[in-house]
Amino acid sequence: MSVLSRRRERAVAPPPPAAPPPAAHVASPLPAAEDVSLLPAAEAVPIAEMRWRERARVAGRVRSMRIQPWGGVPTLECTLVDATGGVAVVFLGRREVAGIHPGTCLAIEGMVGEHNGRLAILNPTYDFVTSQAGSPDRPVS
Repeated sequence: MSVLSRRRERAVAPPPPAAPPPAAHVASPLPAAEDVSLLPAAEAVPIAEMRWRERARVAGRVRSMRIQPWGGVPTLECTLVDATGGVAVVFLGRREVAGIHPGTCLAIEGMVGEHNGRLAILNPTYDFVTSQAGSPDRPVS
């Protein structure tokens, strides 16, 4: 096979499929083994029902946290999960938020956007909620 025929084969290859528009993003499913049942937070919806560019109030448990610089500014990124999925919660300009650590149960509210390719709520308002076991600080196992 000559170099010229290989170039022709590459030239007729179909382009790769386009990425779905941001509105098609959905929250990632949560493994069934992780139980994060909470007392119902007022007007909270399941994380899986959040929609991009709509205001949402969701409740869940903080599964993980990390400090990640974003444009030279320290940024605290948390993953909030419930029985239906997970969402990134981003606090811009913060290295920590008092009372929030892995295992904390929160109800957050804000505009759903995108951060690093997944659904996220930036600088949300938040309330601490208690789990059915009665402890807001029970660590995630």
